[in-house]
Amino acid sequence: MSAAPVLLALLASQHHALHMLLLSFGLGAAGASFLTAYPVIRRGMLVVSLVVAVALVVQASRQGPPRTLRVTWLLSAVTTSVLVAWSLIEFGP
Repeated sequence: MSAAPVLLALLASQHHALHMLLLSFGLGAAGASFLTAYPVIRRGMLVVSLVVAVALVVQASRQGPPRTLRVTWLLSAVTTSVLVAWSLIEFGP
């Protein structure tokens, strides 16, 4: 059994907890100041977002899943790509 799905499920389920942890340390305002203070973390998050978007496109290109699921994956990949591009334009690399 691969550990990657388990790790991704853990990260997804703890997404809210991670945001609350940032807020509890006074790093509010959507964490923008935190991410500009630590650009390595921001870059890592952007890279992981792009990797997930590519994985979604690969999954959507397969013929097995239902069409609605593939469309949802593609919309998610496009949305992620647009948000990554906006982040790079707004805050720089």
